[in-house]
Amino acid sequence: MDYSICQALKRFPHHVQALIIYDICCQWSLHFRQHVSESKFLELFDSLEITGAVGKWHLAAHIPECFPKFSLNFVEGTGEVDGEILEMLWSPLDEIAGLTQAMSIPHAQEVIDDHMNNSNWRKIIRMRRDRHPMHVYHKTDIMSS
Repeated sequence: MDYSICQALKRFPHHVQALIIYDICCQWSLHFRQHVSESKFLELFDSLEITGAVGKWHLAAHIPECFPKFSLNFVEGTGEVDGEILEMLWSPLDEIAGLTQAMSIPHAQEVIDDHMNNSNWRKIIRMRRDRHPMHVYHKTDIMSS
């Protein structure tokens, strides 16, 4: 996890703040900077302020002391995010995982991208439908938009 976070944060050298949402952020964040400083393979900008949080679904299983420190409800600037988006994507991806195993890497990437783009498109359509609950959308309404 330390390596992944350091590599991801390296891509944003001009940012001064980062929000890390991780299932066990309450434990992981305790020694993260120490691990980075002791490793010859990890590096992090000293000026970077990291805020740790735990996704809302996972936080329910934590001890009560974690709630005020790591709840997304109290992190300024997060809006209404639950921090569990990846878990929600796993189940639909399982549907195509077997198909992609026999494919070449570029073909598998294309199929996964197409699957995720379709998922995002369906979410956009649902948002539009939810904004206007009195209107019944037909396939032609969506295609003409």
